[in-house]
Amino acid sequence: MELQKTNDSRARVGDRFKPFVSQHSIWQNPLLKACERNELTLADYGYVISQHFYYSRGFTRLIAALMVNCDDDKFRAELSHNLWEEAGEEDSEERHSNLLRKMLNNVFGISNPDETQFKDHTVNYFNECLQFLKHSNSITCAAFLGWGTEGVVADIYNYLFSGLTRLGVAEEELLYLSLHMECDDEHAEVIEDIALSQCGQNLDGHSQEIKAAIDMALTLRDKYFTALYQDLTSAKLNGLIGNITNKKTYRDADDIQSYASELKADDGAKLYSNVDAETGINFNVSRFNIGCEVMDPRLLEIPQGCRNERHKHAHESMFYILSGTGRVYQGEQSITVKAGDLVYVPRWIEHYSENTGEETLSVLAITDFGLTKNFPQNTDYSYRSKVTSIA
Repeated sequence: MELQKTNDSRARVGDRFKPFVSQHSIWQNPLLKACERNELTLADYGYVISQHFYYSRGFTRLIAALMVNCDDDKFRAELSHNLWEEAGEEDSEERHSNLLRKMLNNVFGISNPDETQFKDHTVNYFNECLQFLKHSNSITCAAFLGWGTEGVVADIYNYLFSGLTRLGVAEEELLYLSLHMECDDEHAEVIEDIALSQCGQNLDGHSQEIKAAIDMALTLRDKYFTALYQDLTSAKLNGLIGNITNKKTYRDADDIQSYASELKADDGAKLYSNVDAETGINFNVSRFNIGCEVMDPRLLEIPQGCRNERHKHAHESMFYILSGTGRVYQGEQSITVKAGDLVYVPRWIEHYSENTGEETLSVLAITDFGLTKNFPQNTDYSYRSKVTSIA
């Protein structure tokens, strides 16, 4: 009965810091939000996870730092079991860092993750974690690694796991993520017990110390994730900026035959379509690749009596009405249009178009998607209601 009482007490006391964790700003981090909104590409995830590999292959050093600061041999034994699992138990080839190596190779084609060019903020993030643990007492060490690190792994990895499966990656290829989503709650519990045991009957007296350590762990990760998110944008823009500042030609004159196309849906690439009889939505969008670096020409076709979706995005658009009549709605305002009219649609304004005539409304839309697609918040998947229909 005494053991049951101890476990119940630990659970109740441990749960008291969960609201503190849930209210931290990390859950509004732009990288996690980009995962949640399905804005990242497979290559984006590959970059983020390949950088994370640096942390993963060094993680046992963080556990070892806690062991050094832990006086209780019972807890050191439990931490040793954690290390044993991280090491793959009886098969070192199945150690967790190696599972990540396999995932990086199989999913992203990164054959030797150890040769990744790790960013300064990647190395600094790990080193700051290690230095904090090496120079802290057992309570703050355990709080940092328990509630602030292991305790949030399942939630954070779920963002990556869900995003990758939505992109079509098979779940069995994501064993590294799913394994940690399943087992790290147990690891966190062991580490949290270390912190609580050191507090004795004076948890209230150590509460602020514990919260400060949790906040440090989450804040370091939050800052690191923000840096990775910024990398995703800047890396994609570097080539475009270089072409402009270095006065480099984007395409060679030898490609001139591909600089023209007939403006017919069948000659373009089917980009997106949606039909919903209940709302009157019915339209088709084709994209024409004629070699543009920034401009992105599209053909929007809306049948008689129909409209497209209300949506908004980072790219601005210029609509040239090829045929038909209709209305272009922007916010709460609308513009009546006919063949030969030109309409501008600003960035981030909600808009949609409606066919009010007796023939198909055909619109040539010139956008700067070649620029804005480099930003994680403006992929084709980020602003459409039925992403599965994107070609």
